[in-house]
Amino acid sequence: MKVLFVVGGLPFGGIENLLFDISLELRRRSVSFKVINISGTGEKTKEFLEAGLPVVNLGNSKKSLKTFRLDTAFKLRKLIKDYKPDVIHSMHFSADYFSRISSVGLSFPKIITHIHTINRERRLERRVLNKLLSYKTDVFLSASKAIFNVVEMDHNIAGRPHYVLYNAINPSRFEYKSKIPKSLVFGNEFKNIVCVGRLVKMKNFDIAIKAFAILGKKLSNVRLIIVGEGKERKNLEALIDSLGLNGKVILTGYLSNVFPILERSHVLLMPSSFEGFPIAHLEAMYAGLPAVISPYVPSQEVASECSLIVPIDPEKIANALNRLLTDEQFYKKLSLRAKEIAKQFTIERYVDKLLDLYDGVLSGKLPSRMVL
Repeated sequence: MKVLFVVGGLPFGGIENLLFDISLELRRRSVSFKVINISGTGEKTKEFLEAGLPVVNLGNSKKSLKTFRLDTAFKLRKLIKDYKPDVIHSMHFSADYFSRISSVGLSFPKIITHIHTINRERRLERRVLNKLLSYKTDVFLSASKAIFNVVEMDHNIAGRPHYVLYNAINPSRFEYKSKIPKSLVFGNEFKNIVCVGRLVKMKNFDIAIKAFAILGKKLSNVRLIIVGEGKERKNLEALIDSLGLNGKVILTGYLSNVFPILERSHVLLMPSSFEGFPIAHLEAMYAGLPAVISPYVPSQEVASECSLIVPIDPEKIANALNRLLTDEQFYKKLSLRAKEIAKQFTIERYVDKLLDLYDGVLSGKLPSRMVL
């Protein structure tokens, strides 16, 4: 079996981390594969290459991803014809588009279109083309039931087979050698609340900071750690300064491995306006962290027993955090359940399911169940 993964880019993010772990596991199992980075951009490209993973950079800028870049489509088509993959597995909207466009008229690759977000394409022509290109898709994969519903409505007009495959984590990341950022000094005097993700508006880290400011009036031994990088950093720094929270709210920047932080934290906070299926939540669960999440975080589909689901409101979020950090028995119950659930979502099990799906696509014997 030969597999061709196609992504629009390799920035730091959940999809890219998942693909990195999938790639390591496939290499361990001696499965032949390549990763095509259409734009050739992204900070995580270096990590793939340093790990010796087979990455091909098709372009050298995000301009390669524009809808009507026929040169991009022809470059990808040539690569597909040369490599002759059995399966093409795309993981970004732009990759979904170019993978299917480039394969028109080719008979050999089976195409799996993998959707990781409930967010819809903004451009009308892409939305229309996504619907039409569903006829060129052999199987749709969604990272959650919430995404499944969006895909059925927005993408899958051809009625192709469609499955839910929840994201997974790589437990070996806990065997880290990463150093704690110098800005952090961990000790028993603090109970750490952690947020993980790109610093963008939809993550609502400004709401997290405001909630923390309210919590700080009730508890003095708490600290908020926000792991990630993005264009909202300056706005968040200004908010921290205006609320007098310097030293209590810490922005670490991007970290390739968050487990050293998670192992020293107490609660995950995720007040996002929308998500696909955040791997950060699974990682936090594996570390035994209960979570306070918004109603728009689909990981609640598997994590409702170890999470408090709270509206995106600073006061209500602060109350939920306060309960977790002051009710020891309640906290312990959720923490133990988090660890139990997370063990079901390892990268080894994920790749088992993925390879079974590939075999099913190639043989025509697809699974009968919706959730893999």
